[in-house]
Amino acid sequence: MRVCPNPLKTDVAPLRPLQRSNRTTLLIVMLLVLIVVFPLASPTWGASGTLRVIDSPSEPVTLHPHRSFDQYSDVIISQIYEGLVDFDFNGELVPRLAVRWQVLSPTRFRFWLRRGVRFHNGEPFDARAVQFSVERQMRRQTQVANAMLFDPDMHAEIVDKYTVDLVTKHPDARMPSSLPMFLSMLPPVYLSNVGDDGLENNPNGTGPYRFLDRTRGHSIRLTANKDYWQKELPHIKDVTFLFVPRKQQFDALMQGQADLVTKLRGADSLAVMSGPNTRVTKRQEAVALWVSLKNYDSPFADRRVRKAVSYAVNRQHLIEYVDNGSSASLLTPSSSVEKGYNAALKPYPFDLKKTRRLLSEAGYPKGFTVRVLASDDTADMIRAIKSQLKMVGVNMELTIVPWEKFLRLVMLPKSASGKPKRDWDMTAWITANPTLNAFFIPMALFYSQSPYAIMHDPAFDRLYLDYVQEESPEGRKAKLNRLQAHALDEAYGIYIAQRVQIYGLHWDLSIENHPTGMLTGRTLAEAYWKEHPGSLWDENTLTKKRKIRGDHETGHHR
Repeated sequence: MRVCPNPLKTDVAPLRPLQRSNRTTLLIVMLLVLIVVFPLASPTWGASGTLRVIDSPSEPVTLHPHRSFDQYSDVIISQIYEGLVDFDFNGELVPRLAVRWQVLSPTRFRFWLRRGVRFHNGEPFDARAVQFSVERQMRRQTQVANAMLFDPDMHAEIVDKYTVDLVTKHPDARMPSSLPMFLSMLPPVYLSNVGDDGLENNPNGTGPYRFLDRTRGHSIRLTANKDYWQKELPHIKDVTFLFVPRKQQFDALMQGQADLVTKLRGADSLAVMSGPNTRVTKRQEAVALWVSLKNYDSPFADRRVRKAVSYAVNRQHLIEYVDNGSSASLLTPSSSVEKGYNAALKPYPFDLKKTRRLLSEAGYPKGFTVRVLASDDTADMIRAIKSQLKMVGVNMELTIVPWEKFLRLVMLPKSASGKPKRDWDMTAWITANPTLNAFFIPMALFYSQSPYAIMHDPAFDRLYLDYVQEESPEGRKAKLNRLQAHALDEAYGIYIAQRVQIYGLHWDLSIENHPTGMLTGRTLAEAYWKEHPGSLWDENTLTKKRKIRGDHETGHHR
């Protein structure tokens, strides 16, 4: 049995980096110390059902669905709140708070709601709650960022207590793939009584987990919703999200201070796989690293310069030596696991001769200097890109900040002309695609109304809106292909890598990576500790595990 003094205690002691050659010795020393100090300690997981998760180095910006448009906030929000539909682990839309739905017309979607569902405070969920949630999101006084994923005139019409129609003014190609993450159901009475700040401080949804408490900058604790409509879920009783600096996450896992790290570096995979009580799971997911280029008031206003830096980046080198092979080269503005991905597009090859020729033609034979803002999860990659671009005279004044600060700096208001007021010529960040649709990333990066866009191009906006309002499936496919081709040809960004998402986890934790690249509410609700977990302290079990692991690695299966 794994030993820990307190299953819900979230204090994480300062982490000491592990030297690769000393890991085995350190684990043996830890074992001896724990056997001496805690000989009579009781198990702290499995029976008690606790789980400690590291998904982000910093705490979420918000726990309010109407204040969120970032992946790290949405991960925790999705544990507490739910939408009408969801994605399963194959990326297919499945029922959630709606038991079924039907497209009545290109502008009318009917949903039959699940009966007997209640919010965490006991308030019933019904068609009125759907109507309240839609109306508040779409017509709230302060614009809701994720409302731009829907027709601005969308509204809800109640058919009966458990049937509701979502009605749009125009056909909307984004429906219903935007529903799982971007239309959460909120409790009308509770929110009307406590207001937005009250909901922020005490979230109240229908999800598998209830909010318990938070320690600012350190942790958020959730506990199982005992009245959850899916009676057998969640399997794990208590979940603590820990916010640990990225460089310390590996050590937290190996030193037993965390049970799951969702963004393990490729360089650390082998060490985790070799650990006596840890393993990894991998999956190609809708997660990618992007470098966006500002197409005005910067050298990147010239299309030739944008193309030049795309030719200057050696993606294969970055994937092999920076990501340790834990990525695939990203060919286009969308990734291969997304619906509508345009596989016919060809990437910019690594070609320094073309780079130098284009820079010279654009009037920059000796290069130039640009200001770059990057989130800290891109640190290794963006520094490598900086070295590559320096070879052709492009110098990057690099600012790397935590994700929360990155959002504050990049999500600045627009000017009167509609152009973003940006101090940065380039931005670099890693993001997931919660819609699993190829429209989402180009929209988030390049659409002028996106809070993340540092560029402004009316031609792209027209192509995007033309796709959104297309009615026929064939027309949508053609227009989405055209949208991706335009973004690639205009070189709005440097498309680097589609990530292989790596989980580092305790051997006895069973969890499935989600195709969106996010630790969604569905993911955690269906995770579980094995009924008879092995133990770090049981040498017989350890020997058996090593034997099984060796058989799998050599291909000898029983």
